[in-house]
Amino acid sequence: MAIINYIEKHLTTFSVKSHMHNYWEIIYVTEGSGSIKTADDQLFNYKKGETICIPPYVEHTNLSKEGFRNIHFTLEDWTTTAKSPFIIPASDLSKDFYSILKLTYRYFHQLSPSDPINLNLTSTVVSFLDNLIQKSNAYNITQTIVHEIINRYTASNFDIDQAYALVPLSKEYVRKLFIKEHGISPTKFLLQKRITLAKQLLSNKDSSLRINEIAQTCGFIDHAYFCRVFKKETGVTPNDFQLSLLKENKIYPT
Repeated sequence: MAIINYIEKHLTTFSVKSHMHNYWEIIYVTEGSGSIKTADDQLFNYKKGETICIPPYVEHTNLSKEGFRNIHFTLEDWTTTAKSPFIIPASDLSKDFYSILKLTYRYFHQLSPSDPINLNLTSTVVSFLDNLIQKSNAYNITQTIVHEIINRYTASNFDIDQAYALVPLSKEYVRKLFIKEHGISPTKFLLQKRITLAKQLLSNKDSSLRINEIAQTCGFIDHAYFCRVFKKETGVTPNDFQLSLLKENKIYPT
């Protein structure tokens, strides 16, 4: 069962120094805008009405030129798949979430955290939070996956699960959402990006890269696996693909 073990407000504030929490920190922005920056230089810009979710043990700062106000709390034993901070967009539902947070803030400071009223309010807060995530724009969720793949598909140590971890929903749910939005799965999208790059490199008659080097450049560790996948996707081996292009251009290997 999730537990709110701390809830407070920031009045007009311009900066919060670097810190971290043992539990999820949830921040509802009541006024202003600003940026959350993590120790590894990830930047998350936020504005009024948005909810910022920061995982345990993620060091971060909060900066704002105009000043911000918020209600923020830490949530113990909240189950979500995300391993990185994320922002839930403002919506009509988030306004109701704010109303519940105001009640929770009031009773948390009047009663014991174990009081039935606080336990019920916590349950409501968690339900609202889960609902806000699920009702977030599906396009934004899948675009997070798309951007991560595009930025990292050439890295041989990149695994599709690293992209899934960036969104606070189950892997299977995100996979189905991605297929609905893009027509293919994230794994297939990653594979297509790598094969497309491989075809471009194989088509470059001025390139001095060998096929095993092209495989590594496109994110494949194993040369034999690259050849099998390439043939499955294109119908020919990388070597045959390259030779056919050379013949079409009347260029013959020496």
